[in-house]
Amino acid sequence: MSEIVIVGARILGLSVAMTTDESGENVPSMTVVSLYGPDLFDFPHTHFRPFPSKIEDEVREVARKIATMLRFRALVSSNPECLYFENPDEFYQSLGKGYTEEISGFRVLDKAELPEGVIMGTDYETFTFNPPCKLKFQYAVNFVKAQLSFLKEMTLHGRSGATIVNCTGMGLQWEGGYDKKCFPIRGQTLLVRPRLNTGLEQFTVTNQLRDNKWTFFIFRPSFGGCIVDGTKQSHDTYSGVRKSDFEELKKRAAVLYPERMKVGADGKKMNISAGRVDGVLVVHDYGAGGSGFDFSYAVGERIAELVKQSRLKLQVESKDCILSKRARYATAFLLLCVPLTVPLAT
Repeated sequence: MSEIVIVGARILGLSVAMTTDESGENVPSMTVVSLYGPDLFDFPHTHFRPFPSKIEDEVREVARKIATMLRFRALVSSNPECLYFENPDEFYQSLGKGYTEEISGFRVLDKAELPEGVIMGTDYETFTFNPPCKLKFQYAVNFVKAQLSFLKEMTLHGRSGATIVNCTGMGLQWEGGYDKKCFPIRGQTLLVRPRLNTGLEQFTVTNQLRDNKWTFFIFRPSFGGCIVDGTKQSHDTYSGVRKSDFEELKKRAAVLYPERMKVGADGKKMNISAGRVDGVLVVHDYGAGGSGFDFSYAVGERIAELVKQSRLKLQVESKDCILSKRARYATAFLLLCVPLTVPLAT
């Protein structure tokens, strides 16, 4: 098998590299091309939070999330320094599909256990981790720091015949620009460093308020502090810190998590497809929205298998045929294009 070049060094790109390596395929080398890497950029938070499926796309996501969760559960055993913890609408109250399957220790809280004014609560085991540490753990590939203007620039960073995996998030196109059905979603988080040994380090908490605002309090393992999250702003590209968002998160957290806030703060659809452009095999893997970590390992496995199948197919097809490999995965965040189908170069 020839070299693989991956564009994008966030969780999906690194998961593709890891699962391809684990698959035992004879890949001479893998190169990741990205402006940012785990050593260059901080990542706000992550944990796994199951929820009942409301639409068919979400039902299809469940298998990907469960496969990734089981992978992290195994990782906890092999690498015990990685810890996992966690502590409506009709779908929640009826424990809809995708909410309880394969979730260890899942139970609905008794009414006596609920805070005043809360209708329903659940308790379960899950995983949470420190994203910068997690990404560096997977960071065992060649890395090229570069900012690409169009996808075909990647051929400059790999030897002839390399397979290109597009993990650019917004779907960088072969001739430049981005997938027109992708859009950015801005989030702003609050990093809090509470006292240790309070007994609260074992839990992450999610609250849905009556106004449909969500608030998450997530402990990072390895003394990484706590993240308060609850900001989701579609089509917003502002990369700075908004004081109004900061104040709202701080105010909301002070009400919901008073014991943890005693110390000051530091202040759709997913596209997976294969095609051939200018004689280069390209596999697209982008559009996970906020579910990149949830899908990471399962999607990485699917991409590794798709690369293998596509390469085998190319070995027996003539140069005039059309390669069409189609697979669709969904998240609740982005609407993307249909899978790519392009003619082989002559």
